[in-house]
Amino acid sequence: MTLPPHRYCMNTTTRSRVAATLLVLGPLTLTVGDLLRRIIVPSGSPSAVAITHAVADHQNIWLVAGLLNLAAAVSLVPAALALIPGAGSRGARTTTIGACLVATGSVAAAAHTVAFFSPYALYGNAGTPHSAITAFDDASESYPLLVLVIALFMIGLMLGSLVLFVGLRRARRVPIWAVVAAVVFVACGSSGGVAPGILGVAAALVAFVPAARSLVASTPVAGQPATGGLSLTS
Repeated sequence: MTLPPHRYCMNTTTRSRVAATLLVLGPLTLTVGDLLRRIIVPSGSPSAVAITHAVADHQNIWLVAGLLNLAAAVSLVPAALALIPGAGSRGARTTTIGACLVATGSVAAAAHTVAFFSPYALYGNAGTPHSAITAFDDASESYPLLVLVIALFMIGLMLGSLVLFVGLRRARRVPIWAVVAAVVFVACGSSGGVAPGILGVAAALVAFVPAARSLVASTPVAGQPATGGLSLTS
């Protein structure tokens, strides 16, 4: 079934705007949630017991941080996939690989959020002995499912973001400084401390806002083909 031109334009415009909004909200909530985590968790390499005590003192903020991370994971999956261009476009293959990696990493991020934020809050609420907290934490370091989730999370969101922005730049959909901001975004995500966390929030906006604009700018108008993003037909 082919939609009338005006209806097709309205539907694609709405979907593109939703995807563009999610593409900004995803990285923003991810970095803000991570910043809250950095503020609560002691610097350096704190033990599981130290993190449990810190979380017990800031339970509400910890919950907000976890919810923000979960919201980011949900937002980034459709937003990243919406960046996939039509076949034959310049940078299409690189952009597609990057978008799929980011989407995969976002799914893993949701699992990682639950696996990381929940236990420390539950340890404190249940009054778990220090020896048990340490034992659970040590066992989690080698549990295959958690190791896989962390690997997909790191590779997907970090490597995937870099590949995605290289592809977007090749397609001339984002300026070069958006690619630089993406590098900073990834670097801050893999660094500890509050200062890199703050910088990561700014870098996320500088990188992903132009990418989101490319979705809206590439929205087709009646009678004209799409120039980028997913082809949304029915």
